[in-house]
Amino acid sequence: MKKLKGFYHNNRIYCILMIISILCILLIGAAFIMFFVNQTKNDSYGNRLTGIENVEITKEHKDEIVAFLGEQEIVEKATIDIRGKIIYINIYLKSGKVDDAQSLAIKSLDKLTEDEKNFYDINYTFTKTSEEEDPTFPMMGYKKSDKTIISWTKANGE
Repeated sequence: MKKLKGFYHNNRIYCILMIISILCILLIGAAFIMFFVNQTKNDSYGNRLTGIENVEITKEHKDEIVAFLGEQEIVEKATIDIRGKIIYINIYLKSGKVDDAQSLAIKSLDKLTEDEKNFYDINYTFTKTSEEEDPTFPMMGYKKSDKTIISWTKANGE
């Protein structure tokens, strides 16, 4: 104990600086850990889904849209997947052309309420299941929540 007291008296400034340095390193480490731990606990969507409970699409409503799409004579199968604020609609066509697919997408928008159209982004994917060669398929369409039109890719076969 006398050696420690002697060391402290001879090196008082260095001991005080060492204690301050250790405390600063501990505070920086704690702040660093708190920052990254809070990052991992947050929702992956952040606050972008605020209000989704007001316009949530129920399973029955999804089934109604899938049934409507399945009733169309050119459609073999349709699926809907909702992730966050995006509705993914996959439609598998037996036959048809680009205009048929685009008009089918526009008709399916009528099955959504105005609130749903204004809240969700809608992604359409059309795939042809027939064996005939068609360079325009698969094609995709996307409607942003704040827009009224659907933007199409590969609509001209390029």
